Amino acid sequence: MASSKSRQSSSEAPHLRNEAMRLAGEKRVESENRAVKAISRDVYRPTRRELVVHPTVSERRQRQDRTTIGVVEEVTLRGSKGDIRVLARIDTGASRTSLDTELAARAGVGPVLDRVRVRAAAAHEPEERDVVDARVVIAGREFEVAVAITDRKDMRYHMIVGMDILRDSGFLLDPSKGNGRENDGKRAHPNP
Repeated sequence: MASSKSRQSSSEAPHLRNEAMRLAGEKRVESENRAVKAISRDVYRPTRRELVVHPTVSERRQRQDRTTIGVVEEVTLRGSKGDIRVLARIDTGASRTSLDTELAARAGVGPVLDRVRVRAAAAHEPEERDVVDARVVIAGREFEVAVAITDRKDMRYHMIVGMDILRDSGFLLDPSKGNGRENDGKRAHPNP
C-alpha cells in the first residue's frame, strides 16, 4: 500500500514541481552533473496541499531616522569663497554628482583632483570632465564628495545629485515631492 502511494506521489511530483516553479517565475534547468542529479532526486517534494500559497500583505514602516527628499531640492554648495544655494536635480540614474563649471568657480571648490570619462545621457560619446572635492549640504546633512564639473549653464538645473551621495545617505526619494513644477523660472542663485 505504501509503495502504491509513493508511486502516485512521484507521478504527481513533476506536475506539482513544475506548477510551483511556474508560480515562482522559475524555469527548470537540467544539470549534466551526476552529483547534482543525485541530489535533486533526494530533494523534498511538496504535496499538492503544501503548494497552496497564502499571500500576506506586509506593512513596511518607514524608518523614523530617514529624511524624505524630492526630485528637486535646494542644495548648499560650500567652498572657499562662501556658500551658494542652488536648485539641484536628484538623479538616481547618475552615478556621479555633477556641477556647473561657473558655479564651482563662484563657490571656490577645488582644486581639480582628477579627470574622468563620463557618458552623459544626452551625449553620444563619452566626454572627459574634471573632478573636484566639494562640500554639499542636502536637507541639513553635509557630504564631502568628488563632483564632476561641466558646462551646465544652459541646462535647467546647474547641479545634479547622483548616487555617489544618495547611496549611503539614507534619504528616501519621494517623486511627488519637489517635482520641479513649483520651481519653474526660479533659481536659488542668480544666473551668471
